[in-house]
Amino acid sequence: MEMNAIRQVAIPWAGARGLATGLMLTELHQDVWSGSLELAMGIPTNIDTPPQVVYWLSFGHLFGYRVLEGADVLDFLHDEGDTDCQIQLITPSRFLTWFHQETQGSHLEEDIQHYRIASWDFCVDVLAAQPPDVCIKKE
Repeated sequence: MEMNAIRQVAIPWAGARGLATGLMLTELHQDVWSGSLELAMGIPTNIDTPPQVVYWLSFGHLFGYRVLEGADVLDFLHDEGDTDCQIQLITPSRFLTWFHQETQGSHLEEDIQHYRIASWDFCVDVLAAQPPDVCIKKE
């Protein structure tokens, strides 16, 4: 198997400072019309009830995203750096490189960032031109 030449580095996203970690992805909603993506992160309470949502991430100017789940996440994350922070910036990004190849470089002039939201059950990679808005649920 050929190894990909781009060595990715995961950098904690400054906007996630102070947010709870160890959460699970509870919802993912893409509004195709507006081009937005919303992710809800929550704390599992027990096996019979849905997790309690702690905060939402809302990406506005979305270019693409992918979701990995289960055992695939662990191998993927251990390979690419620090996972102490649940939201990270990935640089350089193989996903962003692939995106530019697929779009024939039509978005090279835009400042697109690769955000990774990692939980114990899913990993969501998001390509966006603006950082996400964070909405913390008030108790």
